[in-house]
Amino acid sequence: MRLLISLLLLCTSVCLSQDLPPINEEFNSVGQAGDPWKLVTGQSNTGAHSGELCFNLSGTYIDDTYYSYESDTLDLSLWSQVDLLFSVSQNLRNGDNLYLLYMDGVDSLWYGWNLTGAVGTYIVNPPNTAILFSVDLDTYANGGLNGRYAHIDYIRMNDPGFPLPIELISFTAEAAQDGVIVEWSTASQVNNDYFTVDRSSDGYEWEAKTYIPGAGNSNNQLEYIWIDYKPLTGTSYYRLTQTDNDGQSETFDPVSVTIQSRNPVVVRRITLLGRDVWDGYKGIVIEIYSDNTIRKTIQ
Repeated sequence: MRLLISLLLLCTSVCLSQDLPPINEEFNSVGQAGDPWKLVTGQSNTGAHSGELCFNLSGTYIDDTYYSYESDTLDLSLWSQVDLLFSVSQNLRNGDNLYLLYMDGVDSLWYGWNLTGAVGTYIVNPPNTAILFSVDLDTYANGGLNGRYAHIDYIRMNDPGFPLPIELISFTAEAAQDGVIVEWSTASQVNNDYFTVDRSSDGYEWEAKTYIPGAGNSNNQLEYIWIDYKPLTGTSYYRLTQTDNDGQSETFDPVSVTIQSRNPVVVRRITLLGRDVWDGYKGIVIEIYSDNTIRKTIQ
């Protein structure tokens, strides 16, 4: 079953900079031989109509039908970012739904956006692991169909960035006796100035903890390690950011670490005059603990 994730879409515009994007569809020939978009489920009153992908060539769409138009299979693995620009117009019954979906090559599952009610030009950012796209209409609601329609005017794809500044192999954080060991490795680097390791107690507010120089340009696998000697107790988060020589940056998904609370131990006992307590001392003693807290007691 396709996983449908609703997203609030913001109207925007984009300047396309790629000459031959994998998707640059004006929907003038949907359903004809050689067209990359194919009807894989649904009925035949759909297709190209006046430069749109229409679900209602006969005037209204058909009830009790799930329509799905799919693109050709794509390889976007070398893209730094995927901008998918499209224009939509619709007048659906309450309960019918229009979707823009993609299959993720990582798990071969469908994800995407609920376009129900959207009118205008939009841009979304699927991952570069997307291998297939589809536009789907679900018409299983009740009510009259007169004047009900859904149109996609165009779909265009663009990579607004440049080749990936680094190819990250792994990024991990692991609790150890001395603190938290943060490690990462890269397969290649392009114009890479430095790395930043940030830490957060809640995953929202971040603090830069260290800066590690990058390799500039490299095609060799490189390993990095940094140890947080003063980690937070409980669950905390670490993330990695790479910054180019020109100031552009890319932040990777964070990882979490849980540090169990440790009871502090007494590291020193002194008198009120600051002298170390000797065996057999009687009186007021100041105990200094491993977490720098103190406690006054009487021996």
